[in-house]
Amino acid sequence: MSTTSESTPSVSLKGWHHLILLFVAVGSLLAAIMWLAIPTAVALIVAGSLAIALCLMWGIPWSRLEADLLKGIQAMLVPILILICVGMMVGVWMLSGTIPAMVTLGLELLSPGLFLVVACLSCSLMSVMAGTSWGTLSTIGVALMGVAAGLDVPLAWAAGAIVTGTFFGDKLSPLSDTTVMASAVCEVNIVTHIRHMLYSTLPAYLIALLVYAWLGSSIGGSEANAPETAALIATLNEVFSTNAVTLLPPVMVFVCILLKKPVLPSFAVGIVSGALIAALFQGAGASAIGQAMNGGYSASTGVEMVDSMLSRGGLQSMMSTVAVLIAAAVLGAPFKSAGTLDAAIAHLNKRRAGRRQVLGSAMGLHSVAFLLTGSYYVTFALLGPLLRPLVINSGSPPKNLSRIMEDTGTTLSPLVPWGVTGAFTAATLGVSTADFFIYAILCYGAIIFSLFYVVSGIGLDHDRVDNR
Repeated sequence: MSTTSESTPSVSLKGWHHLILLFVAVGSLLAAIMWLAIPTAVALIVAGSLAIALCLMWGIPWSRLEADLLKGIQAMLVPILILICVGMMVGVWMLSGTIPAMVTLGLELLSPGLFLVVACLSCSLMSVMAGTSWGTLSTIGVALMGVAAGLDVPLAWAAGAIVTGTFFGDKLSPLSDTTVMASAVCEVNIVTHIRHMLYSTLPAYLIALLVYAWLGSSIGGSEANAPETAALIATLNEVFSTNAVTLLPPVMVFVCILLKKPVLPSFAVGIVSGALIAALFQGAGASAIGQAMNGGYSASTGVEMVDSMLSRGGLQSMMSTVAVLIAAAVLGAPFKSAGTLDAAIAHLNKRRAGRRQVLGSAMGLHSVAFLLTGSYYVTFALLGPLLRPLVINSGSPPKNLSRIMEDTGTTLSPLVPWGVTGAFTAATLGVSTADFFIYAILCYGAIIFSLFYVVSGIGLDHDRVDNR
């Protein structure tokens, strides 16, 4: 058995090899997506194939590349299963009247002018309590998108507010796996880690709320769409039996998540309970339930807005997203085989860089690694232990590294369309990343504030190289 590290290539590549690899892969990816309008999955495969070809040309054996590719796809398996479950759950929740009931409740309680702020705060609260962005997006997030359509709020605005609230809560929740993992790999006390993240997260979040309040003021007051809203509510009540029992599935999923049950079984509870309610209260047969799980719910109310709002879900709706995740593994494999990230860290260690250089390089390196792998589980586990000694030796406490990793990982994740979370977010909310990007203010605002602190030295506690 070989004693070679998994991330070390079988041949030694020079620095210029890694630079060419990055330039070719990232350049071809951006050109394909932004200029040639090639679908994301195809663009990822093309960029990954070019990177693989370069690795083969430089002597990295195909067996190594293939092994890393299979490991990358294997790492995507659980997210793919979650995507399929969410597609099935949304379809059956439409059929059961669960999401129509949530939409009706939102339409009755919210006004267009307040919607963005309330949506952001609601998602923040649920995400902090549950510690999960995926659970928040696939339950209250889906319902709020329906409410936004009913209130005539631009869907891109709504998606941005939902994403900001969701990832604010997920980032600061002690129950969140990303919060626990980032603090653990950097060996930082979790309370210290959460407090330190407020420096970059809270200002961006407050700015986002102000922007949402301003955008909301341009939509109109509570009476702006009263006749249309009343018509929507009447149509939903006519088609579905929207009683309190139909709200049981999301409550059951929320309780499972609060109890820290695994995600897949929690969503399975949501699917089964939704199917039972569809059969008992909406009169749906087994064939209709199966069709909703597979192809989604197809509404035919005669009201175009209601039909477009409700015709969603099904595992088939997630297949294009599944293709993106698999294609992302194709792109990430050659960089792992080439040892590009290890080479960058070795270069930093050799130069004995100062505090700002180390923290700035950590931001850049983790951002690039995340863009290439699309998974903070991979980048946290890989870079956290490797960068921590460099950060401490530079005279900076490791809590700066744990915050940087979350700023360039957790909050960046919904903005990377080929990443695991980015693909899930766009597919679940039904709005492309390019459309809601600018309105998800927290996601890039936290990075801007984090970079400001690195450059200025403010809030970095360089004189204290401990975790307390």
